[in-house]
Amino acid sequence: MQPEPAFHIELFTSTELLAQPWLRDLTRMINDSYLVSHTDIVQFDAGKIRLKTDTRLSEELGSDGFTAVAFENSEVIGTASMKPWKDDGLWKPFDHFATDDVEEQINDKIDQTLNENALPGDYELALVALPPGPRFRGRGIAGRLVKACEEEVLRRRKATEDSGSVGIMIRVVKENVGNYWLKQGFTPIGKQPGPEAWEASMPFTMWAMVKYLQSETVAV
Repeated sequence: MQPEPAFHIELFTSTELLAQPWLRDLTRMINDSYLVSHTDIVQFDAGKIRLKTDTRLSEELGSDGFTAVAFENSEVIGTASMKPWKDDGLWKPFDHFATDDVEEQINDKIDQTLNENALPGDYELALVALPPGPRFRGRGIAGRLVKACEEEVLRRRKATEDSGSVGIMIRVVKENVGNYWLKQGFTPIGKQPGPEAWEASMPFTMWAMVKYLQSETVAV
């Protein structure tokens, strides 16, 4: 059995992204990833496009956001991004008395978080995507991309000599990927009905989830 080809990850600011020759490939890969939903419980209109222009990702990230991109040789094979968290004010605190089994299992875990702030957060993890098909699945690419983003957030926090924790938020469709992100250490702290404009095959719930990273003060 031949070993799987190695891949490497690079980080880019929102401004640096615009100068990359593979930006169109990245945009296409993200859009293709969002269209592949045959294994999802909730499916969406196949005509929806996540990024309508090649510059849209940079615009969404803003000046403080950044993107991790995985490459196999020169081919783009995955991505994940971080941007400052913005609370849109539409989230409801997670239900302590919900009947859903998954929610019941984590109620005790989120009590303290909810008492402090219904939706705390510093950064939002967004647009975690791999090419469609099995070729790049099961190789830990998504996990390493997320880790690279988390390490960059901690590096930035340490540069400010701030020893406090960093709240990483993510918005997910509960029915499709909620359990996956629970296993990655995220905890749901807010929810809202899925937007009707997404034209889903059935009603669904959006979760706002948080994961805290601990930063250490930079030694002087």
